[in-house]
Amino acid sequence: MKITYISHATLLIEADGLKIATDPWVMGSAYCEQWYLFPKPIAPELIHKADVVLYSHGHEDHLHIESLKTIDKNAKVFYPYSWYPGTPAFFAGLGFSNNKELLNEHTIHLSKHVRVTYLANNLDTVMVIEHGTEVLVNINDALPSASPAMIQHMLAKIKKRWPKIDYVFSSYGSASYFPNTVHYAGKNDEEIGLLRERFFLNNFCTLVDSLSPKVAVPFASDFVLLDDHQRWINKIKFPRHEIAAYFEKQTKATNIHIAAAYPGDVFQDMQHQKLSLYHKDVQEDGLLARVDGDFKAEIAHKKNIQPLPIEDHEDLLSLIKRHILAKQYIIPDATRATLKFGLQVTDAPSNTLLVVDFRQGDVRFNTCDTLPPDLDLHIAIGSKIIRYALEQEWGGDAIIIGYGAEVHIYHEDAVRKELENYCIRLLSRYPNMKEYLPKAPLRGIRYLLSDDIKRSNLLRRFSGKAGNQLEYTDSLLGMRDLWLTKGKCEVCKACNIAYE
Repeated sequence: MKITYISHATLLIEADGLKIATDPWVMGSAYCEQWYLFPKPIAPELIHKADVVLYSHGHEDHLHIESLKTIDKNAKVFYPYSWYPGTPAFFAGLGFSNNKELLNEHTIHLSKHVRVTYLANNLDTVMVIEHGTEVLVNINDALPSASPAMIQHMLAKIKKRWPKIDYVFSSYGSASYFPNTVHYAGKNDEEIGLLRERFFLNNFCTLVDSLSPKVAVPFASDFVLLDDHQRWINKIKFPRHEIAAYFEKQTKATNIHIAAAYPGDVFQDMQHQKLSLYHKDVQEDGLLARVDGDFKAEIAHKKNIQPLPIEDHEDLLSLIKRHILAKQYIIPDATRATLKFGLQVTDAPSNTLLVVDFRQGDVRFNTCDTLPPDLDLHIAIGSKIIRYALEQEWGGDAIIIGYGAEVHIYHEDAVRKELENYCIRLLSRYPNMKEYLPKAPLRGIRYLLSDDIKRSNLLRRFSGKAGNQLEYTDSLLGMRDLWLTKGKCEVCKACNIAYE
């Protein structure tokens, strides 16, 4: 098995005469020109003639349409089976007629000696690729941001089926508007962001230590943000060349090689061939020193955003109002009745703020030039991003994952009620599993039968045992008050983070 690190979560695996590409994102940006590939790929053309494309999940930094278009249309495309029925038609529409959804925990042969198995964590999946006796576990994004219970559950499954593992590839950070672009009085954004990244890195260490591969590679975090108000987020990522020392300190394990790999590096016969030109940059000034030069044109473009024409702004406001009216049911009645928030389109022709008020018994919309004193929160967002979030089924990822909104919360009760979360969902058009299942009941049944966690939680709901807590969701990640209103010491203590 020969493994070439192309970029972000993209690997080219050559085995038994096959060229297998994983999660190809090898060009351009993602999430409405918010994420930019960095370090940039050295040889993206290597995946153009791939025989097989393996997808772990549908987030745009993994399923990138423009990158997929560069691949030979004779390639076989595999994607995890889910309740959402549109995936096969999507790939066929791009010219990939040989595409197949893989059921959870079902192994298929790509050739006589190459096998692949998907293990689902909701809509994310771990991909296990075997070549003879060699085993590569591609965790990508599926587990580092999962709850401790889910991590242990998935680790037990993996270790039972693959007790001896050669390679583990896993992300070591995360991406989400929360808590980085959610602001609250007294919150130190950079300090909390650093702790959040350390939380995910600790999960990476837990995963690798438990699976005990011969080689572990932190990857799937190869992007930067270029907007001036968000470039600080680039600096809070843990430097991957320091992960090996951190891992040894955390775990005391000395038998696992943690490889700081960059685009262009190759792994073969358990050896790390450091072929990437980026190793030199790391040793000299650090990778981030390249950003201004590598993205000179993109940064200039971002500094020259033109205001929306008045008629386009009015049309967008009408779209927003219609969507809120149709989507308001997602907020529980008691919570919705207390909500009043503002929405600022950052490239609007004026400073007009749309105020959305549910406190009068029905939703009311008003506009004003200054922030009313009684708002729960206000959201600042670009027109391109919010239009995309409202018009595309999965467009809300541009906000939820892509850092598409800056959210300012004004009182602790709004934090406790998770009002920012509801408001962001209110401004997104996500497919709803409950709405889709009646349309495709057989698919839903097949999906549930293949996933023991989904079955268990469904039975808990029907039996009335679930309450407000489903299995495998006991994570500290969702504690709004912890990450938004507490200080460094309290977060470290709650999350068991040792941070100097």
